[in-house]
Amino acid sequence: MEKINEYGETLEQFLKNYDENKYRRPSNTVDMILFTVYEGNLKVLLVKRKNHPFIGDWAMPGGFIEFEEDMEQAVLRELKEETSISKYTYFRQLYTFGNADRDPRTRIITTVYLSMTPSGNIKNTHASDDAKDARWFNISKKTISSTQKGRKSLLCLENDQEDIHICYEIKDNAKRNYVESKSKWLEKKSNAMLAADHIKAINMAMDVLKSRVASTGILFNLLPNECTLRQIQDAYEAVIGHKVDTGNFRRDIKKMLIDTGKKTKGIGKRASLYQFNPMYDFLKENL
Repeated sequence: MEKINEYGETLEQFLKNYDENKYRRPSNTVDMILFTVYEGNLKVLLVKRKNHPFIGDWAMPGGFIEFEEDMEQAVLRELKEETSISKYTYFRQLYTFGNADRDPRTRIITTVYLSMTPSGNIKNTHASDDAKDARWFNISKKTISSTQKGRKSLLCLENDQEDIHICYEIKDNAKRNYVESKSKWLEKKSNAMLAADHIKAINMAMDVLKSRVASTGILFNLLPNECTLRQIQDAYEAVIGHKVDTGNFRRDIKKMLIDTGKKTKGIGKRASLYQFNPMYDFLKENL
C-alpha cells in the first residue's frame, strides 16, 4: 500500500503540490585542497581570483555545483576547468563551511575536499576558466609554543619562483572538550593573502593530513603507483615536517606494501619498487 501523509497525500501528490520557493535557498559550492610532494616539500595548489569578490587573492580551486550534478562530478569538473588537472587525483570530503557572512554575494555553503595527487601532475597545471593564475605553493605549519591550554603555530604558503609569501598565525585554544582554532593574517611576513575563510579549511586539512598519514594509506596518493622506500619516506617526512628513523619507518611501512619484484632503472645499485596494498586497513603501531 502506498504511504500517505497527514493531509492524505501520496508522494506523487505531495511533490506536485510542493512549493520549492517557500524557503530562501543558499548556493552550494565545492572547493579542493590539493596536495602533492615534490623535491622534499609538501605543496598545495592555489588559484588567483580574477574577479570580485576577493579579487587578486589566492584561493582553493572550486566553484558552484550545477543543479543536476553530483558533488563528486563537480569536484572533478571544477578541478579540470580551473587548473587543467583531470586524472590521478584522490579526494574525500573534509568539512562543510557555512557561516552566513562567509561570502558577500549571497549565502554560500561550501563542501571542502581533501585532495592529493602525484607530483607528475605539476607539469599539467595551468589556469583556465575564472582563475587568473594557478600555482603550487610550499606549505608548512610549525608549532611556535604549546601548553595544555593551547598551541600557537605559524602556517606559511610560499612560492619562491614568483616571490609570493602568505603567512598566518594559528591559535588553537583548549575548550571544555574540543579545540577552537583562530587565525590571524601576518601582514609583515606576507605580500599576498587567502580569499574568504580559506585559511580555516587549509589549516584543518594540514592537521588531518598530518594525523592520518601514518595510520592510513592516504600517503600513497602523493606518490606514483610504483615507488621506492626512499620515495615513501621522503613523502612522509615532507608531510609531518621532520625526519624519522629510517630503520623503524621501513620496518613498519612494509606492512602496508606489496613488493612488485621490480627495481628502478639505471646504472649502479637499483632500489626495489613497491605498491600500496589497498586491503591493508591501518597500521597497528605508530610510526
